[in-house]
Amino acid sequence: MLNGIFQILQTPFDDRGDIDWESFARQIEYCIAARVHGMVVPALASEFFTLSDAERKQVVAFAGKQIAGRAPFVVGVQGLNQSIALDFARHACEHEATALMAMPPYLRKAPKAEVSEYYRQLAQFDRPLIIQNAPAPIGTPLSPRELVDLLAAETNIQYIKEETTPILQHISQILELDEGDCLGVFGGANGIYLIDELKRGACGNMPAGGMVDVQVKIYNLYQAGKVERAESLSFQLLPLLNYAMVYGVSLHKYVLWRRGVLNSPFVRDPQKINLNADDISAVESLWQRIAKHTVATFQFN
Repeated sequence: MLNGIFQILQTPFDDRGDIDWESFARQIEYCIAARVHGMVVPALASEFFTLSDAERKQVVAFAGKQIAGRAPFVVGVQGLNQSIALDFARHACEHEATALMAMPPYLRKAPKAEVSEYYRQLAQFDRPLIIQNAPAPIGTPLSPRELVDLLAAETNIQYIKEETTPILQHISQILELDEGDCLGVFGGANGIYLIDELKRGACGNMPAGGMVDVQVKIYNLYQAGKVERAESLSFQLLPLLNYAMVYGVSLHKYVLWRRGVLNSPFVRDPQKINLNADDISAVESLWQRIAKHTVATFQFN
């Protein structure tokens, strides 16, 4: 069973924009120290769309070797078309993937019938398959009914990562429609709705930033029945997550850089929004609210 907080790994770059493997290894060790329940790469927050096919495979091979079975390892295998996705899936299975995750074909949206066949083909591998139901314009959103039908059609299609609005209602609808084929629904959106997702039956969340140690604590508190403590800690983290919803990978990489996890906050995403002096001042102040709940060896330096 896959459940808990599965960190989406950033793809670290140096100041020239080349992949920084030293930072990549340190990021994985940070996740292990934070006791994450799993790791995911490459996904949207990994800037996978800025990586060449060769780089995507290098990232997966490196992560699989570095994680070395210490936590479940989910590999994003989405492709522009079915044959590309299948190639990434085969490679993932050769490099320690615990499970596969894929959005429908992106850039050029496929008809719903082709989306169904795309997932049926990806389900041929001996791994759990997670459907990433990403919103438009990036994804090809599927309705709760369409998702449940896919889960019922193929044994290996077992999980959903639900990211389409309204996320909370869709989680409830998927679980209400499911007839025993869904092993779990993960939330996304940086974990901003984590408590509410868990209350509606989600099995966990896949956040994407430098605050995963706090989110692991929130999840563990909730599962231990300490709901009020989980909610209190969630409210302390929320202002930083609000910044993450606006600045995305720029905020995540800034926090990881300040924590000494990454050597550089460099972002490849051409639509990035850089933090200005006022943003940085706010983030530095908000960090103090959660600092005591974070891994001691990775504080702001």
